[in-house]
Amino acid sequence: MTVSRSTLWLLAASALVLLAFTFDLGGYPLLEPDEGRNAEVAREMAERNDYVLPTLNGLPYLDKPVLYFAVGASVMEVLGPTETAARLPSVLFTLGTLGLVFWFGMLLTGRLGAWTAAIVTAATPFTLAYARTVIFDSALTMWTTLAVCGFWMAIEGERGASPAAGGGAGRAVWWTALAWAAMGFGVLTKGPIALALPLLVAVPYALWRRRGRALLDWVAALLFLAVVLPWVFAVSRDIPDFLEYALVTETARRLTTGELGRTGPLWYFLVILPAAALPWSIVVIAALLETRRRARAPGRRQPTEPRDPRVVFLLIWILVPLLFFTLSQSKRPQYVLPLVPAVGLLVAVLWHGEAGRLAGARAGAVALAAIGSFLVAVSGLIPGWVPASAAVAAAIPGTALALGAVCLAAGALAWLAASHRGILLLCLSLPVAAIPVVSRGLMDAIGDDRSALEVARAIEAVAGSSARVIGVEAFPLSLPFYLRHTLLLSTADGSELTSNYLLRTYRRWRRAPGTPLRPVEWWQEELIACTPHTVFLTRADDEAARTLLAAQLAPLVETRKWVAYGPCSAERLARLTAGAGRE
Repeated sequence: MTVSRSTLWLLAASALVLLAFTFDLGGYPLLEPDEGRNAEVAREMAERNDYVLPTLNGLPYLDKPVLYFAVGASVMEVLGPTETAARLPSVLFTLGTLGLVFWFGMLLTGRLGAWTAAIVTAATPFTLAYARTVIFDSALTMWTTLAVCGFWMAIEGERGASPAAGGGAGRAVWWTALAWAAMGFGVLTKGPIALALPLLVAVPYALWRRRGRALLDWVAALLFLAVVLPWVFAVSRDIPDFLEYALVTETARRLTTGELGRTGPLWYFLVILPAAALPWSIVVIAALLETRRRARAPGRRQPTEPRDPRVVFLLIWILVPLLFFTLSQSKRPQYVLPLVPAVGLLVAVLWHGEAGRLAGARAGAVALAAIGSFLVAVSGLIPGWVPASAAVAAAIPGTALALGAVCLAAGALAWLAASHRGILLLCLSLPVAAIPVVSRGLMDAIGDDRSALEVARAIEAVAGSSARVIGVEAFPLSLPFYLRHTLLLSTADGSELTSNYLLRTYRRWRRAPGTPLRPVEWWQEELIACTPHTVFLTRADDEAARTLLAAQLAPLVETRKWVAYGPCSAERLARLTAGAGRE
């Protein structure tokens, strides 16, 4: 069987972006706070073999549901608690999303469009970034993509707007059920936002198509409840206030108030989304304008058919959730990741049936060249614009210069290949695929700066992996992951754990049997007792604690953020006891 040249280019583009997902995946330490915390929750789940209640440092962690942690724990059961194992679930969920995009692209535009949609979705900065990060959004994106596609099939199954139409009302019921089951698994991944996002797309589209009844039936409702309720009941049995916290604090207050400290300006996502999908966001905008201009060209017969339902659906997928996030009081960049598949599919639809130069292609090429020129021009200035450690600042110019050169070359090649889809996709994908390679040194520096790996290695070398570690109002979130055990924490309110739930229930869990939480001054008593193999950890900027610790113990390791003292030993305890006796 011979493979066409165009297919070879598509396969090359696909292989390039897929390789970028896994290149040096475990080559740098876990970044705090998110990666360290989420990886540790998964590690504890695997260690306890409890796949119901997530815990952080031995305490209930209810800020997020169980599914992503459970997948991470399953991988660690096989590969062990490593950086690669911690990040691999995000890669797997991303591949699941790309598979769904390919399947849906086949339905909307055929084989060529399916390749286009999948490659475009993969070759965006946000898809790459969150495929390589221990965070929930890659999983959420897969479930919301499945739900949105299921709703499309339920709505269009009887109307013939999709090439896969013809299933009839009976099959539409099962597509609706699939959509609600996917939302159920999404709720188990990141909470009620997984319910809201697909419905924000499906409801207006169904109303436009006059097929509102396709959105819900008793089979779908029962399936959703069957997915969600067992875990909710299991957790509520042990933590009675869980449901109130999940629905009121983590959802309602997060969206409607600035209480959780995640606010941003009104224009926040209007900047984030185009950047998240570069250069394809520029391609989409230019292609839409070009298509509209062609339709209004003098002498051209105006179409009498209604608007293309595919374009309407995909624009709703992008714009309605974007408006929702803009009005929300909670703003984080990764919130727009579930919209990126719609960008990939929209490129495929806009290019469907195109002969000659592909709409918006050269606009994307110009955008890449402009980005590349900017990075090359300012590569030496960037360290002065961002707060960073000396090692990180030193690695930035080389990374920016290399990425800028790749963007310039890719933009030039894409301009020349604007009418050859396979080559064009490869060229426009090059910069994103190059990021893990050109940023390898930078990520090493960031990992050293934003993880506790160096602290863990120093503690293990001197006091052993089972050393008793006391955090003095300090809790590096990746330290228990690297030490493979929990820490004692001397704290006023538990805020060091970065858990909204534990912050609000601190008093309860400080009194719980076996708790790792201790009163804020407790560590001073432990310093006097100085139990052998005990290490004290404090923040580098906590001068009061450092003064007391340095008077009794030698510094073990010091980083930009943390300082460890100790370890206590039998000889040290004997000297302290003898000194107290002479006094």
